Amino acid sequence: MSSKMSSAPIRAPIQIGTSLSSACWSRAVAGVRAVAFWATILLPFAYVPAAYGTMGFEQEWSPLALIALHVACVVIGHNHNRSAIHA
Repeated sequence: MSSKMSSAPIRAPIQIGTSLSSACWSRAVAGVRAVAFWATILLPFAYVPAAYGTMGFEQEWSPLALIALHVACVVIGHNHNRSAIHA
């Protein structure tokens, strides 16, 4: 009886952990980009209440913080690729 060895290379646990970590990191980055992309689209709807000081926008810096958040979402979400999340 002969036994054949598998031709697949044996991977060390550190290699498995590194590739798993890399895959999880890529997935997390894609998720954050997707949230930022959609927040970029939805945030302009909050500008009108912020301009009139309604719905919790009573402080004078709130509209400026909203604009800064919108700019941050544009920068983070500009590279959003839907196919990267579903791959």
